[in-house]
Amino acid sequence: MENQTGELFDSIAEHFDKTRRYPWKEVEEFVGKLDGSVLDLGCGNGRHCSVLADYGLEIVGLDASFELLKIAKKRCPEGEYIKGDARKLPLEDSSFDAVLYIAAIHHLREGRVDSLKECKRVLKARGTLLISSWSRESNRWNIPDEQRDVNVPWTREDGTVFQRYYHLYTLKELTEDVLRAGLTVNESFLSGDNNYIKAVKNHMKKG
Repeated sequence: MENQTGELFDSIAEHFDKTRRYPWKEVEEFVGKLDGSVLDLGCGNGRHCSVLADYGLEIVGLDASFELLKIAKKRCPEGEYIKGDARKLPLEDSSFDAVLYIAAIHHLREGRVDSLKECKRVLKARGTLLISSWSRESNRWNIPDEQRDVNVPWTREDGTVFQRYYHLYTLKELTEDVLRAGLTVNESFLSGDNNYIKAVKNHMKKG
């Protein structure tokens, strides 16, 4: 994630953690079918890392916020945690069986396709990706039809207001970006206020 995003979430980490305690059912369903190693990209406070640990999976959590990573480490000590940029992952090629990318890509002001290409790079052949983003199709948005970028306020417990940037993906646009990154889309759907895509890195034969 961008440095600015990481600093913002550092500032709200404790309050954010109080409001983000439970895993999403869509993630639990996906994780229940996995084996091996998983990158939780944009892992935040580690609420989904705990699910991964419950299934005995090898976990690496990456986030832009150092304060959220500290919380994640306490919640799920089984994982390895790295502060980094989702657009340039400090990880080796073909090193994960799956990537979780939940509620994070929409915070990137630029380089979203680059980030998805990085997901592909670190996945093993036939590795799988589950990605989610806030959906432009949600009824929560009272903005012009063509608007895709918004700032959403977060009011911390002391009354300080922080503006969080979101790119509001339509499901079609998110699907197109995943395909542009070279991944194969297996399933795309809207659930609640979120877009979800399940994708795979196909094995490419040489020659």
